[in-house]
This record gives sequence, C-alpha cells and structure tokens, in this order.
Amino acid sequence: MFARLGPKAVMMTVAVALVFFGIGLIGVAIATALAPRFGAAGGYAVAGAILLLPPLFWAVVVCIARPRRAPPPSGGRDLMNSIFAALARETPWAAVLGAGLVGVANLFLNRNKAKK
Repeated sequence: MFARLGPKAVMMTVAVALVFFGIGLIGVAIATALAPRFGAAGGYAVAGAILLLPPLFWAVVVCIARPRRAPPPSGGRDLMNSIFAALARETPWAAVLGAGLVGVANLFLNRNKAKK
C-alpha cells in the first residue's frame, strides 16, 4: 500500500512546489516590469494585487452562490413536537407528561434506525 502512495506523494509535492515557485516567479516578473513606473514597492504591491484579487473574487462568488441545503425530512415529528409544545405551555404537569411522551415517541421512532 505504501509502495503505491509513496511515488504519488512525491509527485504531489513536486507539483505543489512547481506551482508555488511558478506563481512566485510570475509575481517577481510582473513587479520587475512595473518597477520603473511605480517603484519597487509599488510594483510588488500591484503584482500582488494582480495575483490575489481574481482568486479572492472567485472564492467570494462561490461562497455567495452556493445553494442552500434543504432541511432534512422530519416525517411527522414537527407536528408532534408542536402539539407537545402547545400542551406543555398550558400547565406545568403537562410539561412533565409531554416530555415523557416525547421521549417515548422518540424511542419508538428511532428504534429501527442505524446509529452513525
């Protein structure tokens, strides 16, 4: 197993290093080209903005455009819980009885489900 994973890990490390140094050298080249116009510090700032803003914009768009997850189906539990909650608000003894009934109902509803 490790004999298969070893070369893949080395190749992944090499690929990450190539991307890291490639982007770094592109940034240095852009900054060097911009240095006569903006100075050394300005060239590095503009090159950093050129390399940083598009991925940052993409990440914001992806996070905003992600569809909302639908709530999991609850069966008839919402209705049952609302009935027990309404009953429990009326009198204190109903709260104790309602809590016991909810516990028993959950035991019966969850008895055949596999635990995760």
